[in-house]
Amino acid sequence: MLTIENADEYFSRHLQHQQWSALSTEQKDAALKMASDDICGRLKISVLDETCVFQLCAAYEQAVFLASNIDRLTAGTEILSENIDGVGSRTYRAKTDSDFSRRALLFLERIPVPVPVPVGQLSRG
Repeated sequence: MLTIENADEYFSRHLQHQQWSALSTEQKDAALKMASDDICGRLKISVLDETCVFQLCAAYEQAVFLASNIDRLTAGTEILSENIDGVGSRTYRAKTDSDFSRRALLFLERIPVPVPVPVGQLSRG
C-alpha cells in the first residue's frame, strides 16, 4: 500500500534515505500523492494497482525525485550557463521530459503489458 510508513520502510535501505527522512509528514504525503498521480497518468490508469510491486516502487522513486527536484521542475526553464563578466549573461533551455525519475521509469518498463483478445474471437476450452 502507498503509505508514508511503507515509503519510510522502502527508503530505510536506500541511497536517498536522508533526503526522504528530512521531509515533514506533510511533504511526504504530498510527494506520494503527486507521484501516484504521475504514475497513473503515465500508465493511463485511474488508481495504482497496489498488488504490483513495480507500480509501488515507481511511485516511491517518483516521490523522492519530486521532493528533491520540485524547484527545478516548476521553473519551466533551466540555466545552462552563466557568465558574470561585466554585464553578464545567462543561457536557458526549455524543460525536457525529465519530470520522471529514471529509476521510476525503469520500474514502469518492467510491468507486463497484457495482450488484448480480439473482439469476437471464440476459443475452445
